[in-house]
Amino acid sequence: MTLIGVEDEARERRIADAVRRLQLLDTPNEQAFDDLVMLASKVMHTPFAAIAVVDRHRLWLKATVGLVFDELSRELSVCEYAITTGDTLVVADLTATPPFDTSEVVTGPPFLRAYVAVPVRGPDGTTVGTISVGDTEPRVFSGEQISLLEALGRQVEQLFALRITINERSADRDEALQREARYRSVLQSLASGVLVHDRDGVIDDVNPSAEAILDASRDQLIGMSGLSVVAIHEDGTPFGVEDRPVAITLKYGIEVRDVVMGFSTGTGARTWLLVNSAPLWDAAGRSSGAVVTFADVTDLLTLNNQLQESLGELAKAAQERAALLSAVSHDIRAPLAAIRMMTEILEDRADAITDNQRSELIRRVRAEARRTEGVLADLVSADRVGTGLEAPRRKRIDLEQLIYARAREFDGANHSIRVGELSGDLTMWADGAQLERIVDNLISNAVTHTPTGTKIVIEAREFDGRIELAVDDDGPGVPESMRVRVFSAYVRGERASDRPGTGLGLFLVQQFAEFHGGTARCLMSERGGARFVVTLPRRPGQSSDDDTT
Repeated sequence: MTLIGVEDEARERRIADAVRRLQLLDTPNEQAFDDLVMLASKVMHTPFAAIAVVDRHRLWLKATVGLVFDELSRELSVCEYAITTGDTLVVADLTATPPFDTSEVVTGPPFLRAYVAVPVRGPDGTTVGTISVGDTEPRVFSGEQISLLEALGRQVEQLFALRITINERSADRDEALQREARYRSVLQSLASGVLVHDRDGVIDDVNPSAEAILDASRDQLIGMSGLSVVAIHEDGTPFGVEDRPVAITLKYGIEVRDVVMGFSTGTGARTWLLVNSAPLWDAAGRSSGAVVTFADVTDLLTLNNQLQESLGELAKAAQERAALLSAVSHDIRAPLAAIRMMTEILEDRADAITDNQRSELIRRVRAEARRTEGVLADLVSADRVGTGLEAPRRKRIDLEQLIYARAREFDGANHSIRVGELSGDLTMWADGAQLERIVDNLISNAVTHTPTGTKIVIEAREFDGRIELAVDDDGPGVPESMRVRVFSAYVRGERASDRPGTGLGLFLVQQFAEFHGGTARCLMSERGGARFVVTLPRRPGQSSDDDTT
């Protein structure tokens, strides 16, 4: 028997594609197909009936009545004619009708004689199989019987179409499940927090990073309105509901990126988040919600604020250094110019000046030299303090002798430097150079910041193993708001811009006092001016009493 049309490869490919969509080959029995072949056998009054599906080189029988095999070769099958032509095949006697007389089902079991095969098509019109009946005796089938078998064929086609629809929906469902699995995998692995909001702003999905960042469980977050959580701007002002990224996305369907928002976590700590929001769309292109992603930038903002503070401090330090250089330049140039002028007078006009004038010039040269020396000493000491090299080298010092010596050195026509009450044992173990700088800087500060004619008094008393050194004046005093800040480096009084000084004198007074285990304070004097008090232990290991006045 010659197979009709088997050379038509294009047709075979169409059949193969259509059968592949069915996904029916080699599947278990199904009641719907079994019922149809049973009806076909009953309607046609035949002992045999079958629903066959085409494979490349075989006909596979999905459902049968009376047959004991489930496939046969296409080359020797009877229904290949119906598959190839697409027409119903009706044969009264196969043994008398070539080429069917050589078919294996004719020459061997079940020894078919009468036969009817109706082609069955897939949804695209391609013939993919048959529904057929057969008898072992030659016979003629009526037109009504053939019509009924063709009606059953159409029912098989409906089953095929339904099968393809189910397959495609199942494939779509599998693809959707795969997409869902990928989505879940991506969501779970993201380091950024993710909140998925519905169109009303209610959270309906979260990822583990969101739980960790917000310090809240999934159960706590799901169902919460993302618009109700209290949030603040970087300046501390609250976020309005309509200003939030998710609200803008839900309202206008646009992305909002890189918004910094502050939240309070479950522990009450403040967390700063960098927030992005993007719209979600359904299959019809309608807005279905928003996805919000965020990262914890609390440490980054803290670092940035610290950097800004450091930059501000550097800028302030640069300004202070510039002011210091200007002050130092002035404070060194001015006395050097005065010294040069006065030494030139002493040299060029030695015969024209009186002894008193000569003594006054020498005193003034000595005072200007002392002033220059003090500026340089303060600069060197401040640098050594900053590098930790100014630790005290203690020896036995008689503070009373030191006070008298420094008072005589500073006493002059513009200010009266007097020694007041000195009581108790004023000998102590201290760094001589540092103790002298303390006394000099306190006196120099009073001289610099008080008007001509101001009286300056130095006092000292010993009590409970400590010595309290005080320098009083009856000048304008120090405002209460400045009494702590005056001990900071480069800080000068409000009216000091036209007066010499580097702003290091009182800073060094406090540093040297602390090096010795003591304190330095600025108070209001009973005389109405300023009172600077330095309290020092007489011996190492003793502490000063900050409450002593």
